[in-house]
Amino acid sequence: MSLYANLIHQASLIAQHEGLILEDFGTSTTCVYALIRQANQHYIGVALLPQGEGEFTPLCATSCEEVFDQSLDFDPLHRALGLALANAIARYRLGSEKIPLQKGARALLPQKLLELTKEGDEIVFVGNLEPVIKKMRQEGRKPLVFCRQKNRLSDEVHSDIFEYEALASSKIAVITGAALIGSTVDAISAISPKGSVRILAGFSAGVHPSWLSGSGFTHVASMLLEPSIKESLFRHQWEEIFSYPAYFLPIP
Repeated sequence: MSLYANLIHQASLIAQHEGLILEDFGTSTTCVYALIRQANQHYIGVALLPQGEGEFTPLCATSCEEVFDQSLDFDPLHRALGLALANAIARYRLGSEKIPLQKGARALLPQKLLELTKEGDEIVFVGNLEPVIKKMRQEGRKPLVFCRQKNRLSDEVHSDIFEYEALASSKIAVITGAALIGSTVDAISAISPKGSVRILAGFSAGVHPSWLSGSGFTHVASMLLEPSIKESLFRHQWEEIFSYPAYFLPIP
């Protein structure tokens, strides 16, 4: 079973057991969201839209079960919605757990990376987390960045076709949660050196850490979003998404 399929399976079991209701879902120009309800409480999950990955077919579902069934097709938009829904269900679970939180996701991940590395160390990034990468350069680290969005390539940002070569020997790597919808994460697990640090990061990485057990990832860094974020997504107010309580958790 692929990592994505396992995440969907784990989230689906909780949705069925807890009677979670799919309240709403949709897309902005950059993201897809899913809103669920349990009693009078609402929980939201968000995932990055897989731009440039082919034609999107319309989203049509009335339940968590329908979304998850469709998410196993080879359809990038359905996969992204499945991930957003899994993130919403993880948000529901994490909200009742006493996890350490810190204000501001943009500060937390760089802080942890600096603790895990020393000056001169190379850090591989799969996905262009620009503020984090900028901070790493300022602190004397050597970010090696790979990105799928061709319009963002430069001397310091390389095509993702080369990422596996770097990952095969890197001691520490940060992978954006958006990678979860494809097979990239399974390949990363297969080629990562023993004892390496593999961090799944970003708002798309809101899955429950326990669902990643045995995946090859060692940590997850994300944030606890609230339903009000939906309006910010449509207004392109990206700063708000990084203002929510953030966490950096080991994967059991």
